[in-house]
Amino acid sequence: MRSNVVATHADATRLDIHDLVRILNENVGTSVVQAMTGTKDRGQPARWARPDGPEPHLKTVNQLRRGYRVWHLMAQAEGPDVALTWLVGANPRLGETTPVSAVRDLKSAEVIGAALAFIDGSPAA
Repeated sequence: MRSNVVATHADATRLDIHDLVRILNENVGTSVVQAMTGTKDRGQPARWARPDGPEPHLKTVNQLRRGYRVWHLMAQAEGPDVALTWLVGANPRLGETTPVSAVRDLKSAEVIGAALAFIDGSPAA
């Protein structure tokens, strides 16, 4: 699993931010992308996904890259439907908040750890 974590991090780091947002929009939907960044503008995720679209602020880029990492890890291991359900559901490892909220709050170690625990089948903390 460690190699998947490292490869996913490298992928998230190398992807052009517009391509990364497009992939997220296509797989989890613009509402989830909006929630993981905290933007109030419902149309912003679609604009970020355009090749000539605006560049997100640095904090938003960090949120998007972390969101991509978590989604990608989950989708690879569990499939896209489980990955989406996991992202938006309350999680005992995150104090019953959602992984999307943890991504928005930049709780990287916690949300990646929760994803890996779910994938590995570890009991909740």
